[in-house]
Amino acid sequence: MSLSLIALIAIAITSRTAEAQSFRIVTINTFTGAVTGAGLGGATIALQNESEIDYYPLRFGVGLGTIMGLGTGFYDLSQATGGSGFYVDGFINSAGTSGTIILMDTFYGAATGAIVGTAVSLMTESRIVKGIQFGSGAGAWVGFAFGLVDAFALSSPDSHDSFYDSFSANDPPGTGGLFQIHGNDYNYSIAFINPLIFNTLDTSGNYGLASRDHLGIEFTRINIPL
Repeated sequence: MSLSLIALIAIAITSRTAEAQSFRIVTINTFTGAVTGAGLGGATIALQNESEIDYYPLRFGVGLGTIMGLGTGFYDLSQATGGSGFYVDGFINSAGTSGTIILMDTFYGAATGAIVGTAVSLMTESRIVKGIQFGSGAGAWVGFAFGLVDAFALSSPDSHDSFYDSFSANDPPGTGGLFQIHGNDYNYSIAFINPLIFNTLDTSGNYGLASRDHLGIEFTRINIPL
């Protein structure tokens, strides 16, 4: 009887972990899809170069990006293997979802385009602001196109899960996050949305210094091992 009870508890825990992981994968892909769509909408506005800004590409990008992110989430679920975790080893980065790979490649493309646009502006003696505008706009679309190839053709899924496995890896407090991005050689990592507890000193009381604990959220943490 006791063995049966233990088996049922183990199955329930495994099922709950798998459900939580599935929810995380779909949620993060939907969020990163919306952010990517917003970035591409802004890139489209930059390339249009209209005197009066039409925000429809931005609205359309957020809407379409959200839907595509949701679809990417279900694609990742089809690649995940039960409750053993899920990780995507991309061409440049490794991340917990395919949507994060696409988002980061889009960002890299925009940043590279801005640098190239600035360089062209310096050589042609044109306005640097325009060079950055068109360079980042075009670069974002190029980065997005590469991101699609990177996420769905060049990358390979792994069984590591940056959110759940960090607890078993004995990582120092604050190095985790709801989702993370790593270099392929783990020469850097970027963590987003990390719950933490921090202390502050309170000098307003009658007993001198006092320490108070607070709950907070760290939105971004960058780790570069030396």
